Amino acid sequence: MNGKNKIAALFLAGLIIILSACISLPLKKEYVPPAFHLENPQPLVLAQLSLNERLAFEEGWKSLKQGNIDRARKEFSQLGRDNAFFNLGEGYCRLYEQQLGEAEAFFLRALELNPELISARVGLAIIYEQLNRQDKEFLQLREILKKEPEHNWARPRYEELRSRLTREQMEAARSALSQNRKDQARESLLKALFYSPEMVEAHLQLARLYRSEKKYAQALTHYQTLYNLQPKDKQILKEYAETLEANDDLGQSLDIYEKLAELAPGDKQVLEKVEFLKNTLGIIELPSMYNEIANSQAITRQDLAAILAVKFNQFLPQVSTPPIIVDIATSWAAKFIIRVVAARLMDKYDNHTFEPSRPMTRAELAETFSRLINYLKGKGKKLIPIVPPDRILISDIPADNPYYQPAVNMVAYQLMELSGQRRFNPDQQVSGLEALRMADILLNLVK
Repeated sequence: MNGKNKIAALFLAGLIIILSACISLPLKKEYVPPAFHLENPQPLVLAQLSLNERLAFEEGWKSLKQGNIDRARKEFSQLGRDNAFFNLGEGYCRLYEQQLGEAEAFFLRALELNPELISARVGLAIIYEQLNRQDKEFLQLREILKKEPEHNWARPRYEELRSRLTREQMEAARSALSQNRKDQARESLLKALFYSPEMVEAHLQLARLYRSEKKYAQALTHYQTLYNLQPKDKQILKEYAETLEANDDLGQSLDIYEKLAELAPGDKQVLEKVEFLKNTLGIIELPSMYNEIANSQAITRQDLAAILAVKFNQFLPQVSTPPIIVDIATSWAAKFIIRVVAARLMDKYDNHTFEPSRPMTRAELAETFSRLINYLKGKGKKLIPIVPPDRILISDIPADNPYYQPAVNMVAYQLMELSGQRRFNPDQQVSGLEALRMADILLNLVK
């Protein structure tokens, strides 16, 4: 072999060796990072891991971000299957591989083991978005914001999804209402409130829908919410008050009507409704003098008339034709006197006077309350003496005295008591506290 041939042979041999070496070297694999958002776990949650566990997870997470799923799995496997962070990492590995069902299961297991893992909820939201399961996506985004209200990734997605889903449901509700398909409208409105709990239109339409069906309790739930959201909306207040009245919640209805009257002081219908409900409920505007009765050591006839009219207002009729009484024009209790005289609980005298300022005696008080008891019985109230009347003996009132039986009744119903030696003390004056106490005791017996 000549020199040139030797050189060529040597060159060829070297080239073959070089090519063989290149072929035997493994090619470096190019990894593709995840296309989805990869939420780093919160530092405080990571701090729950031991040092070795944390190092393994962080190495696996780094590999996951690079797209090196095999390396990531190798690191995550050191944590054990009952570790929340193993399930979190494996969930993202499955998500990378588009095994969505398996990824969902791992994320749910991670949350079962550690409910604070926002990263797992982010993974679930990504899965549900890809599967177009909007309700589930909405729930996961909402849960993320409960723990981190200004979450940069979740907040804009939540707002956009909530707005879109609410709008779709409200459009469906309006369409159903226009076609009088109440059940479908109700379903859509409730779904709209699921997404937007403070949406005024949805609450108002539901309230009106329930009200039209006379389902007042359900309607009131939404009117109460509306009232909290818009306490000065006169139309809402009007409908709320009307529904309360229809549901026999007269006291609350009156409260709302009074608030409406403050907003619309010139509305005669509202003012008439306030007055009607007050009369129905027996609410009386009390003069300041009424509050002084409790401090009186000797009540007068006008004091007693006021006590009876106020305490037993619900049982007394409204007076259309008032009795003629000539000496009560300047009495603070004139309207009360008229009512008790009209009901014949107290008498006017033959000369049409009442003598409003004359002090009451125990005997006169007993007679008045005896009349009241008979009046209430006539209204169908069952009143039974606590002590049998035939066992009561009174030493200082003769049996043929007109005040004897009223005094016996007072003791029988335990409204008044006898003093030593079975004395009733018929001529003794009565304090305001004693008269008020008697009225309260009798009122409790009636109720």
